[in-house]
Amino acid sequence: MRELAEDLVLNPDALEKTVGEFNKAVQPGEFNPAVKDGKSTRGVQPPKSNWAQPLYTPPFYGFVVTCGVTFTFGGLRVDTNAQVLDRAGGPIRSLYAAGELVGGLFYHNYPGGSGLMAGAVFGRRAGASATENADVER
Repeated sequence: MRELAEDLVLNPDALEKTVGEFNKAVQPGEFNPAVKDGKSTRGVQPPKSNWAQPLYTPPFYGFVVTCGVTFTFGGLRVDTNAQVLDRAGGPIRSLYAAGELVGGLFYHNYPGGSGLMAGAVFGRRAGASATENADVER
């Protein structure tokens, strides 16, 4: 574990402590990767709800990862021209939104590929609307 920490330019003591705390937090139960097995952790944040397995046996690997917003269930309200609406429902002059900034498209779940489609559709609508209104708003 220490070698991995050094390769990743992490504090080896901190990584060993974190992994040790995680290992102690893994709850007993049968691991089943085919279903949500409820094999969780208790006492660490964030908790793991399924498939928790202690990390005891090398080799250990580390990967560089980055975060990103895949989609949102909230966001800015827009009209059919992708113009952002204020709290009263009126359009905000010269402000358009597309993609993941657009709210109100989904509620409980979303269909695969819909984030890209929302970006393409509202991006085109926003661009066309902004172009149409550019001369009017000057």
